[in-house]
Amino acid sequence: MRRTHRKLRWEAPVLRSLDGYEIDWLPRDLTAGLLIVALAVPLSMGMAEVAGVPPIAGLYSCVLPLVAYAALGSSPQLVVALDASTAAMVAAAVAPLAAGDPARYAALAGLIAILVGLILLVAGWVRLGVVARLLTHPVLLGYQAGLALVVLLSQLPRLLGLRVESDASLPRALEIVKRVEEWNLPTVVIGIVGLVLIIIMAAKEPRVPTALFVIVLATITVELAGSALSGIEVVGSLPAGLPPIGVPEVGVGDVTRLIPFSAAIALLAAADTIVASKAFAVRNGYEVDANRDLVGLGSANLASGLSGGITTSASAARTAVVEMVGGRSQLASLTAAAVMLAVLVFLTGPLESLPTTALAAVVIGAVVRLIEVRSLGNLWRSDRFGFVTAISTTVGAVAFGLLQGIVIGVALSLLSKVPRGSRCHASRTAGERI
Repeated sequence: MRRTHRKLRWEAPVLRSLDGYEIDWLPRDLTAGLLIVALAVPLSMGMAEVAGVPPIAGLYSCVLPLVAYAALGSSPQLVVALDASTAAMVAAAVAPLAAGDPARYAALAGLIAILVGLILLVAGWVRLGVVARLLTHPVLLGYQAGLALVVLLSQLPRLLGLRVESDASLPRALEIVKRVEEWNLPTVVIGIVGLVLIIIMAAKEPRVPTALFVIVLATITVELAGSALSGIEVVGSLPAGLPPIGVPEVGVGDVTRLIPFSAAIALLAAADTIVASKAFAVRNGYEVDANRDLVGLGSANLASGLSGGITTSASAARTAVVEMVGGRSQLASLTAAAVMLAVLVFLTGPLESLPTTALAAVVIGAVVRLIEVRSLGNLWRSDRFGFVTAISTTVGAVAFGLLQGIVIGVALSLLSKVPRGSRCHASRTAGERI
């Protein structure tokens, strides 16, 4: 009997996280689950906008993926969710192939989630967790800064009530400046006020779910003002009900074209998850398994792609909320999944009047914190080549694309591992050949 119990705990880590569960933990786990949803509603809808899919897809990504990681991941506290890095890369990969067709766009975004899930499952099964080390600290710092700038430029038009034609980051920034007279004033006011509130509260009261307060306030404002606030774009009709289950309708050619992006997204998601899982394990005194976390994250992405969602990764912010209120097990994530299901069935109506400028404010407020100026300054003082790697990654991400920025950063990071004497010798040899 003892051997059977151990086998069940290995196959379903959620049972292991509940092993020895004390009834006194229940109120804290339930509270953590409610707070996860309070954060997830605005942020997930916003990240769906970043990915270019309807906001409802962001909510779909917060049901079955949470259950999947709870069942197969190794951390009793880690929460999976949408994040800006994977969302932005989904948009970069899908937009050129979708050709403006919303149905095809959604299908391709779902396909990426499935491919990412399969890649992570294989990586976990063959114990490739070590591959995430390719994303060194300078590369991650530079990528985060580049990502923040790319996402900020993608959301500025929504914040300002402007429709732009440019897809690339730098041309889009130029177009926004040139068309300043077309900014919609009511949209700008709501968006800027929301963004200022989020930034101030994040600095003073980071534990308060300010994003939820902002979207509620913005929605009420639009509802009460009615026609007085003209030209403000709102989320619009959201389908109520359970997430749709099924395989996206795509072709073999789509699979082959999206594999490189999916592999890059999988690498980023793996690095985020392994680092976050380990950090919270050390803080709270328990053990985690990097390869099992890859399996858990892979299953979460697979579940998301098959239920109308998009790619997911670890959420350090939501995991910190679980830790803050004393959550001790994956019961918090299971509670969040159940509450989000209730939101989808009963509460999509009130979200229809939510102005998209408020969602843009939520996203911008979330990503600006990714630019770690102090860490970049420390890197400049301690590791000049690492600083160059970080800045090159940032510039590459903004100027050429997120995937290209990662490639530049990883290449420079690998170059830094080559002994300096070998690099000099190689340079001299090349000069002699010329």
